[in-house]
Amino acid sequence: MNLKENFDRFVDYVDENRKNIIAICLSFLGFLILLIVFILSSDELSISDEASILFENIEKRNYSSALENYYKWEKEFSESKMKRLNNALTAKINKLILDKGDDYLNGKISKEGYVGLINTINSLTDIQLDLKRIGEQSKRVYELYLFENIDYEKATSYINTVSSLYGVKNYIQEYKDSINEINESRKIYEIGVKNQKLHKYYEAIENYDKVSQKDKKYYNLAKTKKDECISIMYDYYIEKAEDENKNGNYEQAIQYILYLKNYYKDDEKLNSLEEKYQENMSIYSLTLDDILTLISSKMGESKENISVEYFQQMINSDKYYYVEVYKYDELIDEILIDAKNRRIYSYKDAKKDYNTSYSDGYFRILENGQIEFAISNNEAKFLLERKLMKEEAIYKEIQSISEDKIYKYVDINTDINKILNNETNLYYYELVDNGWFKRKDVYAINIYTKEIYKISEKDLLN
Repeated sequence: MNLKENFDRFVDYVDENRKNIIAICLSFLGFLILLIVFILSSDELSISDEASILFENIEKRNYSSALENYYKWEKEFSESKMKRLNNALTAKINKLILDKGDDYLNGKISKEGYVGLINTINSLTDIQLDLKRIGEQSKRVYELYLFENIDYEKATSYINTVSSLYGVKNYIQEYKDSINEINESRKIYEIGVKNQKLHKYYEAIENYDKVSQKDKKYYNLAKTKKDECISIMYDYYIEKAEDENKNGNYEQAIQYILYLKNYYKDDEKLNSLEEKYQENMSIYSLTLDDILTLISSKMGESKENISVEYFQQMINSDKYYYVEVYKYDELIDEILIDAKNRRIYSYKDAKKDYNTSYSDGYFRILENGQIEFAISNNEAKFLLERKLMKEEAIYKEIQSISEDKIYKYVDINTDINKILNNETNLYYYELVDNGWFKRKDVYAINIYTKEIYKISEKDLLN
């Protein structure tokens, strides 16, 4: 039997039994399909169970159990099966992130609980996060803070926590920056309110000007507060400027006026006061070089040989400079310089006397801290003249003499120290010439108390 005959017989057989053959083939194909579906459905059912177990542990905050299972399955499952598990979890996890975010903002879960959830989700390495919806929730958090429905701590805590999710930080950075900007703006506003209460109006205005326009409520409040400051500070700063001027602080006085001129343009009163204070500063202010030049000129000493330490102070509404004078680093004098007329007064009392000869007068500091100036030699002579006039004394002339010349006219046994209470350095000595062939009398006038002693007779003239 040749090949052709065999083929013909096979065709005849198929033709005769084609119905049975078709039925058998269809049955086999159906069985194969069912087998494939069963395998696949069985695999998907397994993934569904495992996804449910994992998600249930996360919901119940059994984070350690959830991660333990996840890491175990990563080792046991094939790559495709693990991918199907992550896909099964993705939708549920994204919804959970948003739901728990709302719960945290509403106070239904603690910060620790929310952080634990986010850290756990971060450990599920192949979960695809819905960045758009997380961004929308972050924007809503910013708006909640902007309208003061949540506080700064809650808003930043949410943002910082959710930012730790992979890929999220840069996506929501703008809301974090905006929240911080509003927070800083409100802090500055509060500082402005405090400064305003302390009458620091210029500083308050600077604070109010820095309030962010994004924060419309506080921006408008700041504008209102700024207008209040501008209105109130006019009289207050003028009063402060006058006080500083009286205290010799001319630069500060001018500064107060300049504060006002920023908001009161071409105000005649302010212009007049500024001109007055500028003139006072030019007349009554001394630089270090001015002081050194004045002292060296009075002393007849080169400026290179002396140095000073100084500060300004007001005495009876007049400006002075208190100066310690050093020569080769040794203190040689304490002086007061009258800023107006440049007169120099050297320190002199019973315990401290620099024996200067160049000063225009003397001063001392009393126990209560007040400064007392000595009378001048001319005033001492005038007081003595008035006293002698009242006594109708006749004399030829009055001549000032130094202490070392006294004993030419006073008995050498006279205890002048006792008469003058051991304060001989605090007196001017005047010699009264009573005329030809008459004795000459010596008088001592206390430079501070103005008491007059007639040394030759040891009595006190009242």
